[in-house]
Amino acid sequence: MVSAVGLGRLGRPEAANALLQTPVPASFVAPKKGVEGPHHLPNAEIIPAHVAVQALVRLNAVNQAVGFLGTETPDLALWALRYMHDARAVDGLISAYGKTKDQNLKNKILQTLARLYKKEEAYDASWWWGTRPDSHGPYYKAVLWEESPKIEKFLMAEQQKAGASKNQYYADLNDKFRMEIAAFNVAPKKEIAKAPAEKKVDLNKISSQKGQVGKTSIEDVMIALKKVKGDPAKGKALFTKQGCHACHSLSKNEPMKGPFMGQIGSIMNRSQIAESILRPNASISQGFSTVLVSTKDKKNMMGFITQETADKIVLRDIAGNVSTVKKNNVASRKEMPNSMMPPGLANSLTIEELASLVSFLEKQK
Repeated sequence: MVSAVGLGRLGRPEAANALLQTPVPASFVAPKKGVEGPHHLPNAEIIPAHVAVQALVRLNAVNQAVGFLGTETPDLALWALRYMHDARAVDGLISAYGKTKDQNLKNKILQTLARLYKKEEAYDASWWWGTRPDSHGPYYKAVLWEESPKIEKFLMAEQQKAGASKNQYYADLNDKFRMEIAAFNVAPKKEIAKAPAEKKVDLNKISSQKGQVGKTSIEDVMIALKKVKGDPAKGKALFTKQGCHACHSLSKNEPMKGPFMGQIGSIMNRSQIAESILRPNASISQGFSTVLVSTKDKKNMMGFITQETADKIVLRDIAGNVSTVKKNNVASRKEMPNSMMPPGLANSLTIEELASLVSFLEKQK
């Protein structure tokens, strides 16, 4: 790996052929449609290939990567070509597609071209990247480039050759890589049911209730949770009953709120989830600090920021109310030390109920 890094930094393109021979592990497989990649799992075996790809991109080894498409090991070359927005890369991929009879390789070339269809727009400081993880990919702010028309023309021609049986395949490519090519939208998108209006939740009232959890030390509760597994179905109902839905969403189709719970089970283990409920101030998710905004017209708003642009800030308070503040009206902005989630929200629960809530969240992956 150190050698691969060094070769990339030396800027010697003659090293590209050696780098292209780095084996790609079997674990280098795209997740199934609608499934988030296993980013939370360590994968040491993929690191050498990843480093080699970064070195190839740094060397701008387009011609060398294209040359490897006709070999028995084209996967690393295809991986590197994803990041090479160069006319030579597009021409090379299209040429290799026409020469091979291997349908698996053809599909990989189509996927690489679909990824190259757009590129990341250069950041000009006129818009705000945000502080929250954004997994929608492959680009944060995608734009077309000089070779986009050629890629579109090629993909559309291949779709027409393939016939109706492959329409869904191209529609999936269009969706996965956010190409937004209208011809690939083979069926109208299903309308997402409008979420019902949220009921106002008095979290302070909930936290003031005393049950088994509220009368037991946090340490003893944590010990008990190792023995009591709970019922995820009951936990789902408690997620709403305890007001969790006021600040957390479970689906990406719901409005952006506080820390997203739809994949919390992939990020935290059972003990960590329980502790974050019992000790909300112990660990505050990045991008979700409580912020106090004072305006020039003498208004104060406290919440976490759900959106920020060059012109405005959007905050969501503890009751779920959303406020929009123009940047030119901000007098002061202060990050608070404590979480907006009040301690004691689980006080009214029994140990079994808390275990059920934790088990429900643990399954959100």
